[in-house]
Amino acid sequence: MPAPDTDPESTGLAHRLRTDRKWRRGAVAAALVLVLGVAAVVAVGAQRSGPGGISDGPLTAAPAAADPVPAARIVTKVPANCGVSKGTAARLAPGSDPDAEKGGLFREGGPGSCMWYSLDDGKATCDFCIGDFRNERVLNVDVALAGDRLQSPISDALRQMDETPGLMRSSVPPEIVEGLGEEATARYSAETETEGAVVKFRVGNAVATIRYRGWDAVGGERRTIPKKTALDGAFAAASETAKSMGTAARPVLSRVKHPVTPSVRHVPKPCDAVPAATVEKVARGAYRRRATSSLFPALNWPGTSTDACTWKARTSRYSDEGQSRTLTVAIIAEEDRLPGVGAFTAARRYLGLYENLRAGSSPGSDRFSGFKPLAGPGDRAFAVTRVARTSSSGDEGFVVFQKRNLLVEVSYQGADEETPLSGSRLVDSAYTVAVAVERSLRS
Repeated sequence: MPAPDTDPESTGLAHRLRTDRKWRRGAVAAALVLVLGVAAVVAVGAQRSGPGGISDGPLTAAPAAADPVPAARIVTKVPANCGVSKGTAARLAPGSDPDAEKGGLFREGGPGSCMWYSLDDGKATCDFCIGDFRNERVLNVDVALAGDRLQSPISDALRQMDETPGLMRSSVPPEIVEGLGEEATARYSAETETEGAVVKFRVGNAVATIRYRGWDAVGGERRTIPKKTALDGAFAAASETAKSMGTAARPVLSRVKHPVTPSVRHVPKPCDAVPAATVEKVARGAYRRRATSSLFPALNWPGTSTDACTWKARTSRYSDEGQSRTLTVAIIAEEDRLPGVGAFTAARRYLGLYENLRAGSSPGSDRFSGFKPLAGPGDRAFAVTRVARTSSSGDEGFVVFQKRNLLVEVSYQGADEETPLSGSRLVDSAYTVAVAVERSLRS
């Protein structure tokens, strides 16, 4: 009787697989069924224990780019007598004190604060005269060097350019001036508190405001000097101030803002600007509602409209449990009241925010980090992260871009349990959405 085969390969499963082809096929099929069944169970288990309403991808990484905004000019000293020559001052305000920086009862004076006053063609030399006079002329030139510690000098200068001169806000919209400084505007009004012409221009961080006003006695009435007289006088002084500061000094009024860039014609509501498939990538199962912009000031500027939408997704009704994601999209549109004005206004608002965040400055208490220019979307774009205000609030990633007359702000933040999200994941999520928003903006 032969000895039993003690080789394990000659008996059991190994032997059957090697010798019985039909049995081998059946065993392989059974094994595949078993593997697929286990995989299905694992998949179901993972699905049940997974995000449950939260998704983070696939995301598109935000592409960094070289900084396209050169360092701006910083003016540190204002010209003597605000750059206005004695001849021009004598022509615009005959008989006025040549020392324009000298202060008075109602003005401090000093460098950058100049005034020339003329009454009755300079024949009346008193400051407060009572009587019948033929005319009055007043030329004021103020040169302010922006340097707010909470903002970059350029951002502060841009803000000052937006301020309406005069004792009261003028109802007269500014006219476009080209050929004067880096940007300039002009206004004329016959209203009592804002009468005369006001010309403003900016060069770097310096903002010059030139106001020329006066009246002529006609038929027993004092009539504000006409628009041409007022603007010609203000332009004459502004040209000399600009020339003394080494910037463009040939001002002309224009009915368009060059280069003329057409506005975006189709602008969807922010809640409709993000496709559902894109929302699913960053905040699956979110509900949406109206919101506000975070980085752009909520000011009701004439010709500016702002709308925003936020998507919120949670896996628990308790704030310190589960996962949460918040996506916000804001669209700011600048009206084209004159050809090219909308895109120009959007560009300067973008520049003001860009300069602040690049310098690490902020008018408020927020802190930012990780500023970087981006290669799109839109005409120009950047990304930045707002540092968490508290340990529980978490960082917030932003992507901001300008497209013609539009500014778009996309922000993203979230948390897993009590751990807020951080790092490039926030910015990449915002960028993924920003690209989708830009596709919805059609010319």
